[in-house]
Amino acid sequence: MFYILDEKTRNISSIVESYGIDVIVGSVPERFKKRGVAILNNIKDASLMSTQHRVLITTEVDINKLLSTRIPVAQVGTEERYLTPISPLPQEFFMRDAKEVAMELLGKLLVRKISNTLIVGKIVETEAYYGDKDPASRAYRGKKDYNRGMWLPGGHIFVYMVHANWMFNITADGEDAQAVLLRAIEPLAGLEIMRQNRKKEKIKELCSGPGKLSRAFGITSNMNEKMLGDEVMVADAPRENISIVKKHRIGVREDLPEPLRFYIEGNRFVSKK
Repeated sequence: MFYILDEKTRNISSIVESYGIDVIVGSVPERFKKRGVAILNNIKDASLMSTQHRVLITTEVDINKLLSTRIPVAQVGTEERYLTPISPLPQEFFMRDAKEVAMELLGKLLVRKISNTLIVGKIVETEAYYGDKDPASRAYRGKKDYNRGMWLPGGHIFVYMVHANWMFNITADGEDAQAVLLRAIEPLAGLEIMRQNRKKEKIKELCSGPGKLSRAFGITSNMNEKMLGDEVMVADAPRENISIVKKHRIGVREDLPEPLRFYIEGNRFVSKK
């Protein structure tokens, strides 16, 4: 994720702290090295494209060149803008087995539109759920009023509450009750809105869990059973060179033999390693 700094409106120290910067490109004080931030004199697209670094640009750069790579870019200044074009995934993406959808959602973008502002985050952790043969699924005891959304075709939103937190799911398959729970997201843009919604300042605390991300993105029960679309969507993103970790689902009394929780190895925004 590249952040372009408007040095007239924000100082570097506040950006490093607020946006969780790993790498700074440009001339900056040496003290940042002591904070674990790598410093580069010149940007080299090839060396950063395949990493998961959050990169702050402090020198002039050709934004159009960055956009052409389809790497997510945000402007940091008096107005935070998400500059990378948004390309929603087609419904066909979700009309497959929940396990496949859950794994391929990793690295994709969850996008929430509020007025003229976009909240954007990279999906870094998911869980797959199935129908009445899955003891951990909301569909385990058959079709009821509270879980009928799981029987909707792939690409619909299924929201339910656990411990006063909304769980944001996306249906999968075309006929069976299947869904993918979004467990954790790496915040990319709209961080100030996320902080207001969560009443938290540290970037790692904003979306590192299913209830947290729902609060940060303003997910409500009104979205239940709606198609992904203008208000909430999942957008395509450049496929990173990521490794996927497979583990058993979290917080379930009885699980299936196959691990159905998936997350990006090494990503610091995952809820639990």
